[in-house]
Amino acid sequence: MIITQPTINTDIKSWYKYLSVSTLLSAFAQITLGGFVRTSESGLGCPDWPLCYGQIIPPMDFHTWVEWSHRLNASVLMMLVFALCFFTLTQYKNIRVLKNFSVTNVILVIITALLGGITVITELAWWVRLIHLALAQSLIACLTVMTWYSFSMPHINEIKRFEDPKWKIKITIMISLVYLLMISGSYMVGMGASSACSTWPLCRGEIFPTGNHVYAIHMIHRYIALIGLIVCVYLGLSFYNKGKHIPDIKRSLHSTLGAIGLQVVVGAWVIWSGFSGHVKTTHLSLATVVWVATIYFSVVVYYSVSKNNKTNIS
Repeated sequence: MIITQPTINTDIKSWYKYLSVSTLLSAFAQITLGGFVRTSESGLGCPDWPLCYGQIIPPMDFHTWVEWSHRLNASVLMMLVFALCFFTLTQYKNIRVLKNFSVTNVILVIITALLGGITVITELAWWVRLIHLALAQSLIACLTVMTWYSFSMPHINEIKRFEDPKWKIKITIMISLVYLLMISGSYMVGMGASSACSTWPLCRGEIFPTGNHVYAIHMIHRYIALIGLIVCVYLGLSFYNKGKHIPDIKRSLHSTLGAIGLQVVVGAWVIWSGFSGHVKTTHLSLATVVWVATIYFSVVVYYSVSKNNKTNIS
């Protein structure tokens, strides 16, 4: 991803910023609605696909309304992704990072939409939902990078630098742990283990609960969350110590660690609330907030590391 200084449009149009933000918000809303579809057990509110009860606008009851809203936002998201790609390829085709991610977004949103249909056809097969979420979060990651870039492009060569020869390993570990945490959560729900442990932080008073395998599945998710929290705090602080003179490093790290901490509290609240549907939806939605914050922080680190912040931006 090499971008020479003359390629960068320092007078980037405000509509491109708004379009990238709108697309990211729509993708976030899509995952939140998907979480509400799951927690409200509305996955088969529309038993057919792509129509709902054979109609574009079906007769509404609660479950149908929830699932139909999810599909409606998916249509809006697809149009926004196509629009973002079109304007990128026409206005900023020489900026490789924007071009590559915009095309990737189109591929991801199409596959994700098809998987949404397969989810209905297979009557909510857990493994299809797992892949569906994994690709949706990949789309969120790409849109986060594009949104950061659309705002930072005019000033990208002015970013302050810091040295860290191990930055790639650190960032890879952080991203992998957060992604694994989201996927393990989806797997836990798919296996019917989300409400297996009704106490927190232990499960049935045990660190390693015995008996039904759903206890182990549930606790593995908690262990990944604990490991992720410790490792992300440690690695984040190591970046902070090296780049604390860079305001974006401090702001993005605070956002990331704050989101992770809040997610842990809400995860416990799910248990304490007796597995309230609204709290579970909030937990699922916050997982995406943590993901966005982690990707944002990773992009800031990438462009702040000394060897990547030169006249030729990579």
